Amino acid sequence: MNTIQLETVLRDVRDALEQDDVQRARQLLEQLQLADRAETIGDLNLEEQTRVLPSLPAEDAADVLEYLDEDEAAQLAATLPAKVLAQLLDEMYPDDAADILLDLKPAQRAQTLALMQTTAQVQPLLAYEDETAGGRMTSDVPVLRRWMTAAQAISYLRGLHPESESQHYLYAVDRDRRLLGVVGLRDLIVAMPETTIEEIMNPHIISAPVDAEQAELAQLISRHGLSSLPVVDAAGRLVGVITHDDLLEVIEDEATSDLYALASMSADSDLDVDSPLRVMVKRRLPWLLINLGTAIFAAWVISIFEGTLQKLALLAVFQSVVAGMGGNAGTQALVIFVRGLALGQVQPRSAIRAVAREVAVGMINGVAVGVAAGIITYLWKGQPYLGVLIGIALFGNMLIAGVAGALVPLTLRALRMDPALASAVFVTTVTDAVGFALFLGLATAFLPLLL
Repeated sequence: MNTIQLETVLRDVRDALEQDDVQRARQLLEQLQLADRAETIGDLNLEEQTRVLPSLPAEDAADVLEYLDEDEAAQLAATLPAKVLAQLLDEMYPDDAADILLDLKPAQRAQTLALMQTTAQVQPLLAYEDETAGGRMTSDVPVLRRWMTAAQAISYLRGLHPESESQHYLYAVDRDRRLLGVVGLRDLIVAMPETTIEEIMNPHIISAPVDAEQAELAQLISRHGLSSLPVVDAAGRLVGVITHDDLLEVIEDEATSDLYALASMSADSDLDVDSPLRVMVKRRLPWLLINLGTAIFAAWVISIFEGTLQKLALLAVFQSVVAGMGGNAGTQALVIFVRGLALGQVQPRSAIRAVAREVAVGMINGVAVGVAAGIITYLWKGQPYLGVLIGIALFGNMLIAGVAGALVPLTLRALRMDPALASAVFVTTVTDAVGFALFLGLATAFLPLLL
């Protein structure tokens, strides 16, 4: 449905609920595709959601709860009676049910777990942090033994009737559940019936430790083009699988995290345009205050040259050009290095070469931009010395910006800090302070030539 049609349905659902006709509201929602149904329910207020969601069949309501934004799902789940919530969570994949349970208060979580039929599959997942392999995986994974024939494996799967989410690849384990190999579903189907799993499995497996951080998972996914990722414990035993939909969520979350971090917001932020005002301010204000401190530092640098500016006010027109271009160059280098670190492209052994290349780029760009700015300044103001001064200052600041954009994220990674989160603040401080100091310092030294 298009946006206008969905708005019409939303209005009709609200009218039905205002008339206390929950049955009519349910019928309207059941006519929608899952994504549209979830979006429509997400646009209702919490009281309306609490009334209409339990009226849907348990499987449909669980699909909606699974499809909603994490915060919306958690808020709605917290308002549902424990018995109703338990029924919905039983219809969900164990990893998604665990995510919702972790967002509940301990008392409600325990009460809901006690009423669930799938507690044995869900409870082990509650022990893992949400943004680790253990928190992302599903533990409900059928496994094969290497001595099975293809016919036996297919018969076993047919009898097991596994969920469709996780069966693009199957995993072979030994008697202790240690991971031995991976079998593509297609390979299993086309194999001769008497062929053993050991003959068709690939023993070269890409797996993740159960405590691997989300950033590590994103690197593995991108590097190897995975559509599912087995998760093992310290002994190499298969404990779960991260399925394709969760892999996409990992990549999306990491991209969002880095984007927010480069914008100087909390790297774990989950803000969107509909986030509550209090949450928006809480997540963004602290970094704005930090940026205020760096801006005041840059203003203090300018104040050192107050006498020079009083003698030649024209300098104030061009100082922002030097600092601004340095900031742009620093941001370019910063984005490349933060992305390189996130994807594993920048390793300790290649870091020196990467920094050297960035220095070369900074020098070349600095010369090109400096010459262009110098010529433009001369043609505009008719002062050749001012043009030379701006050209030299731009060259120097863009060179420093490239170095800072490369070294700052590398240094933060070495200190076990998130390069995306803090790099922007430091690089901006460097380019502003150096840009102002270099330009106004040179102007002070050669002031007689400029007057």
